[in-house]
Amino acid sequence: MSTISLAFDNPVNVSLQANHNADAYDSAFMKSSDGSIHYIGDVTGLSADRKTVTITIVPNDNPQIPADGSPSSDYVFFVKKADVSNAKLTGYYAEVEMKNTSTDKAELFAVGSEVTLSSK
Repeated sequence: MSTISLAFDNPVNVSLQANHNADAYDSAFMKSSDGSIHYIGDVTGLSADRKTVTITIVPNDNPQIPADGSPSSDYVFFVKKADVSNAKLTGYYAEVEMKNTSTDKAELFAVGSEVTLSSK
């Protein structure tokens, strides 16, 4: 796999993360001048000043790369993977303890949760 580095004039948004979870890289996309959206690759590096982003390109994915490796001529944006970036519980095991300290009668109608496996 190859990588490219895109240099921006200003720091990218603080929500962009690189390599924060082996299966949860943020993805980079480009909107070209004709309005079409193209996948570039996964963000695997971010400079300390947040102005240079390193993107790993998977050759089989036929990625689109901004002109001259510079994002200035194209609109570049980043997307978090929804299945791992939501505020859900992660893991294989969860334990919940509920207590009613009231002396009045109380009923529990339902308990629900959303759980996402954090590894396989």
